[in-house]
Amino acid sequence: MPTSATRQPLSSQLTRMLQQREIYQYGTHSGPLSIPDLLLIACLALAPLCFLSVRSWTNLFVLFLILLAAWQLAGTKASFTVLRGNKSALWIIGAMTSPLAAVAIGELIRTQLQTTLLDGPSRCFLAGLLFIYLLQKQIDFVRLLEWVAPVSLFILGCLLWLHPYAYSAATIGRFGTVAVDPLSLGQYATLFGFICLYTLNLYGDDHLTLKIFKLLGILVALWISIGTASRSGWVAIPLLLAIWVVCVRRIRNPSRLLLALLIFILCGIAIYTWTPIVHDRIAVAASDYSAYFTQKNRDTPAGLRIAMLKMAGLLFLENPLSGYGDINYPALASIPSIASFNTEALEFALIHNGVHNEIMQNALRSGIFGLISSLMMFCVPAVVFYRGSFSKVPSVRAAGLVGLCYIVAVFCFGLSTETFNLKYTISFYALMVATLAAQVLRPQAS
Repeated sequence: MPTSATRQPLSSQLTRMLQQREIYQYGTHSGPLSIPDLLLIACLALAPLCFLSVRSWTNLFVLFLILLAAWQLAGTKASFTVLRGNKSALWIIGAMTSPLAAVAIGELIRTQLQTTLLDGPSRCFLAGLLFIYLLQKQIDFVRLLEWVAPVSLFILGCLLWLHPYAYSAATIGRFGTVAVDPLSLGQYATLFGFICLYTLNLYGDDHLTLKIFKLLGILVALWISIGTASRSGWVAIPLLLAIWVVCVRRIRNPSRLLLALLIFILCGIAIYTWTPIVHDRIAVAASDYSAYFTQKNRDTPAGLRIAMLKMAGLLFLENPLSGYGDINYPALASIPSIASFNTEALEFALIHNGVHNEIMQNALRSGIFGLISSLMMFCVPAVVFYRGSFSKVPSVRAAGLVGLCYIVAVFCFGLSTETFNLKYTISFYALMVATLAAQVLRPQAS
């Protein structure tokens, strides 16, 4: 039976979302929103909107949000008392600080200053101010994101429909935009599609328009993900589907779980069979791995990534304390354990493209401190979001589930690419973790 929310016109529902504190809860305060609060809500809604469509879009909004948070915190007495006794919030701040600390410590030990390495991590560090500010604001970011995610995909879909290969002439045949390369585009389009899926009826029965938006968003995300041919985005799909079934839909009955598994397998087989680009990309990967392990050809894309992981581990053991930055690798042929499998293609790929693994790349860049930082950036939010997903408070549970979707996705992406080395991806990490962790950890309005 449709609820009253479903029968209301869309404009009435949006008004009701503000009036009934679905986006912004006042607690004991009543009255109109202040200008800083309106700016905060507007920027939180706009920041993810053109993340994949317009260069530096999210960077600029995250910077503005940080400045707004700093201004408001500086003008409020006891702004940081919200952290008192909140150990989970302190862990989140530690995780967001850790990239900058790791890079700085590594550079001090190497007695080398490379300012370009400080840029991205500093954004994550400063976003800690946004997190602290949001702990004091009863804003439901998921209520914004469930609208923004499908609209963002529609904007992106229109751009790709008009000009699918805008990233560079070298990527003909794989979708890309002027803002994002095919790898990242496929990854984050997949993520936005799953945000549409995870938020579907998450607070109850969605308004019909919103439900249609989300279902169309999922289809657009699937089209974009296939068009990018980004296998690193596809890797996350099985795990994200499993979390959706068990944690979001709360299906625990063995027979229903088996039915869901069978449906997913059949859908996967159908896509593999009837979509040439998916079939070809998976077949190429299988051929590359086979060639690597049979030693027929180690310089394939997949083979190089396996060899780079092995090389990264050995280089880390050579210098575990400070790392190498991005420009101080030793002569690889002079290291016996590496010389046995080193090739010109492998050495070129390591120096110019990196290890293609988030955790190992940071271990090479900043040694043990980079390794610890990477683990903290994944594990600390994951624990906070996982705990939040069991909450009986709808807004906390929603933030926990969407946060879990995000952090699991970027971890899977990071297995074969660097996920935080680009300015826009670490800005997006700062935005998602600051907003969703604050929604999970803030004191609830009475």
